[in-house]
Formats: sequence, structure tokens, C-alpha cells
Amino acid sequence: MTVKTCLLITDDPDDHQAFSEAFAEVSEETIVLIVLDSQKALEMLRAKKHAPDFIFLDMSMHGIRINTFLKFIKFDHSDLNQVPVVVYGDHGEFYRLEYASEVTFFNKEYEYSELRDFLKEFFRIPGSRLV
Repeated sequence: MTVKTCLLITDDPDDHQAFSEAFAEVSEETIVLIVLDSQKALEMLRAKKHAPDFIFLDMSMHGIRINTFLKFIKFDHSDLNQVPVVVYGDHGEFYRLEYASEVTFFNKEYEYSELRDFLKEFFRIPGSRLV
């Protein structure tokens, strides 16, 4: 069994619980690491101590510099540019993404069943390194 790591970057306790439960239901081999701050997440990733298998990033959390974060992941850090990134937020915020073609978008106004179904499908996507 190969253990996968999801880096969940959000300051929303409801998302902590929902994502943790949904990942446990969809993939017993996935560990969810929760970081409350995008700057702390960048520091962790820059330290190169651990590269996650995929990243879920809440674009509506306080103080996030979404485009700086995505640029670092997708263009400035060769070890991470193949890591699938899911950005989730309100559809009205999608225009803020300069690197929209580099990520998958998920609507933050979700029901638990929608999150679970999204994750099931995400695990089936070729190239997501989750298959």
C-alpha cells in the first residue's frame, strides 16, 4: 500500500473536518496535512522536507496570495510543478487566478456528498498521480 499525502491549506475548521472525512472515505491510503496559512505552507514547501502528492488550496482564506502561491508551485519549483493543485472558492473569485489553466477548480459552496464525489472522480483522473 502506497500512502499519499494531501496538503490542505485552509483556515476553515469546517473544511478541515469535511476534507478529512471525505478523504478517509474515498482513499484509506491518503493522509491529510492541514496548514492554516498559505505563507506557512510555502515555507514548508520551500524547505523541501516533504513534497505532497496533491494540494487543496482555499482561495477565500484570509491573507492568501493565491497567484504567488500558484506561481511558486507551478513555475518556480521544479520538484512541485507536477503536483496536482485543486483551488476551491466561490465561482466569483475564479477571475483572480492568473494560472487557472494550471489548476482544477472546486466550488467552496459544496455539500459533503459533492466533495466526496469530486474526490472519487479526482482519484480517477489520469495524470493526477492518484490512479
